[in-house]
Amino acid sequence: MASSIQHPDHTNWSCLPCIGKEESQPGGNRSTLTSNQRNTSSDGQAVMQPTEEMLASELSKLSVQERAQAFDDVHCVGEDLQETPEMLQKSLADFEQAIQKERNAVYEMALNQNREYVEDPTFRLKFLRANVHNVGKSVRQMLSFLQYKAKYFGKDKVAREITLDDLNEEDKRLLWSGLYHIQEERDRTGRTIIHWFGSLLGRFRAENVIRVTYIVWINIMLPDPVVQMKGLASVYHNTSRTGEEFVMPGMDFVLTVTNVTNSFPIRYSVMHFCLQSGEGNLVLNNSLLGSVLTDLPLYTKVRSRIHVGSIIELQYELRSHGIPMDTFPVDINGNIRENVLNAWLYKYQREQGEGNKLSPHTGDGNEPRLAEGNKIIPAAWNQQLLLLDNTQSLDHMWPVVAGENNNLQLPLAAAPTPFAQALSVKPTENDVLLGRGRFTQSWPGNIKFREYLENQSEDYDKVPRKDRQKRAIELTHELIANGVRFFEQNAAGVWEEAEFTTSMKKVSQLFRSIRKKK
Repeated sequence: MASSIQHPDHTNWSCLPCIGKEESQPGGNRSTLTSNQRNTSSDGQAVMQPTEEMLASELSKLSVQERAQAFDDVHCVGEDLQETPEMLQKSLADFEQAIQKERNAVYEMALNQNREYVEDPTFRLKFLRANVHNVGKSVRQMLSFLQYKAKYFGKDKVAREITLDDLNEEDKRLLWSGLYHIQEERDRTGRTIIHWFGSLLGRFRAENVIRVTYIVWINIMLPDPVVQMKGLASVYHNTSRTGEEFVMPGMDFVLTVTNVTNSFPIRYSVMHFCLQSGEGNLVLNNSLLGSVLTDLPLYTKVRSRIHVGSIIELQYELRSHGIPMDTFPVDINGNIRENVLNAWLYKYQREQGEGNKLSPHTGDGNEPRLAEGNKIIPAAWNQQLLLLDNTQSLDHMWPVVAGENNNLQLPLAAAPTPFAQALSVKPTENDVLLGRGRFTQSWPGNIKFREYLENQSEDYDKVPRKDRQKRAIELTHELIANGVRFFEQNAAGVWEEAEFTTSMKKVSQLFRSIRKKK
């Protein structure tokens, strides 16, 4: 369902009782824009409508079960790929039979170069998992993968692993440009999150983007069994660096890169396209995104969502979909957080024993350097981080900065986001406070919350018991999308924003309480 995001201080509770009573419309999650932004809400919705309608049309082709699975994946409550030893054995046997029927010249070339490479069960299993064990699709994807590998890396490399040494100087500049960012935190279901910045695509040739994407996808992310079993969460940004012109890539460029990367054995559990208002051109974004989505496999296409709005609205929307904000690569002002952008790449180099030979030496002294324990120490770091509560344990956060005069470890990040710092977010009268006692019960937002759920309770009770959790998830998303926030007190008594799961449980709990009083 297309949702209207408003500023948290301007929540329109009066329109909430009608939310969710209609059947959810596929392809939605569109955010409207506030009046002080360059594009009006109607402009953003109207411009992106053709792409949204295409997504809705694709969703309508699915069975009820397939739509439910896609919905769960998008909203971060989906299940991992399920496998059994018998299933693996059968899939691999069927794969061998199919490849014998469809083998082509590039496959023969690979066999002659290195039979073990193309016949390795772990190599073939990556394609099977990427296609949810659809053998026919897996075989065709592997053949395309080998074909493109020969084209962009050379025929002599079709049956061997590609390394950083196979990149040319232009590839290396792109690798370090910040086109891609692997977020250190995973999403709510444990999926790896890859961010990519469209403003950089138009500055390089398609072949450079393809080779760099290969390194990031195939060498860095795919070896992780979690990526193979859970899939990947992808987030596209049209954000550009301050003072940097947004260079829109051409249509031929986009289609070439999309076709090649479709051959990579990666399964996307969700794709978020975040279009910040005032960045780039929504008309061109709609045209390009429409072309990209049209060329994507159906599995990926129906798990794609488009969000339009301010950076705070976009971050709030992503957070409601399970994307954490502590190590998010864009700050609340819409600026790219340069001092975390390539931390994942330095870590990969360190693990591969590559040293710093690919490091982009700008000569300005701002390059991060590696310390013991894979920690990243930048030459200069934001003093605002000292505002963090020094008593809080930050051992779970990576990368970290080692203090010079003490053993305190602080997160390597730019200015904290409002979601990471409880003190920078204050509940309003439209927000819901979790907890017991007269104070929370009489809070204006809690009163409106109860009234809203009371209006929804009759329809909720008609939902089969096995589907009620899903309905609670839907309603929680709708509340958050409309500016309602949920807060809970930490051990220090400070109100901080609650996790989505906690908020959803509160919705379910209140429905049960309402039912008991009837």
